[in-house]
Amino acid sequence: MKNKFIILIGIFFLFIACEKKSKANLLLYINRVNQLEILTVDDKCGEWGGNEKIITIYRDDLEGQLLADYIEKTKNCKNGTEPEITESIKRIKLTEEESELILTSINELSEKKLIKEDYPSHSGIYNRIMLRDSSIMINDFPSIELKSVNELITKLKKK
Repeated sequence: MKNKFIILIGIFFLFIACEKKSKANLLLYINRVNQLEILTVDDKCGEWGGNEKIITIYRDDLEGQLLADYIEKTKNCKNGTEPEITESIKRIKLTEEESELILTSINELSEKKLIKEDYPSHSGIYNRIMLRDSSIMINDFPSIELKSVNELITKLKKK
């Protein structure tokens, strides 16, 4: 009985050690060439689109710090011109919590895309998460506001 208890404790600590190592390598596939882009466009101007928020996630080298660029473009619905950049923040160092939010955003968009019925639409929110090599590309239109993306944007703007 005592030996079984010791074996169970050993297995428990083994699982804990494995979990910590996997978290240290979050988003390792992302580098300076293969960047991840998160784009959301609101429906401010109806079928002509709206304001854009773009987060580009990358690294300078293979195992370096995960970084992000944030760009916000505002659209003028009256004249219909292309959105103009109104806010731009470069080289934001991402924390582990923000890396988790990126993964949550990918999962949230995937889930929302898969559980809804597809129907034709001329307006609505547009969301896209894409790796530059196109190995991951999730487009959703009409979509919903992604809570995890909004939370990530809020955190990035505070830096």
